[in-house]
Amino acid sequence: MTDDEIIKKKDELMSEHWTETLHHSLRDLHPDVARRIVDTMDDSEIYVKVNHRRTQEDYIADYLNYLWDISEEAFWKHIIISLDPEVGILWGSYMPHFEKICRNRIPEEVLEAVILFLINDVNKYKQDTDAIGCVLRAQAKRFNRADEIKNYVRSLNLQEETQILNQIEQLIETEPGYYFY
Repeated sequence: MTDDEIIKKKDELMSEHWTETLHHSLRDLHPDVARRIVDTMDDSEIYVKVNHRRTQEDYIADYLNYLWDISEEAFWKHIIISLDPEVGILWGSYMPHFEKICRNRIPEEVLEAVILFLINDVNKYKQDTDAIGCVLRAQAKRFNRADEIKNYVRSLNLQEETQILNQIEQLIETEPGYYFY
């Protein structure tokens, strides 16, 4: 497909209201075409597909899992945008996207988004905090990133830095309530 054909196909797919429909339509395409489409999605398009949940959390989780196979770059971009403190964490029947976050060394910008979610989470649901704790624990213990996590928090120069660092330390050291790996 030419670039113009990709843009036309993307516009057609993005007009769908449901992430499930987008996911199924992408799966019907050749993987290279699907990858080119998701790699060109902008932040606002991704936001609609991962944060306008309308009781389709499981479908969105399936869509994110599919992205892993066709474009890790698009997967990570979707994960960052899905970590919206106003909306909360994407929960589904099973959490393949969180398994990926816990089993793999995540890019620096994703780690920063995880930390910012923890700091800025307006809803403060325990299950969201526990899920973020699982990610931080995996990154600190499995991938030796505890210092990187602490240094990023310090770089933010927040008034409540000590409190945040203590919370992160507690999340890393405490056995998580959820296991995504």
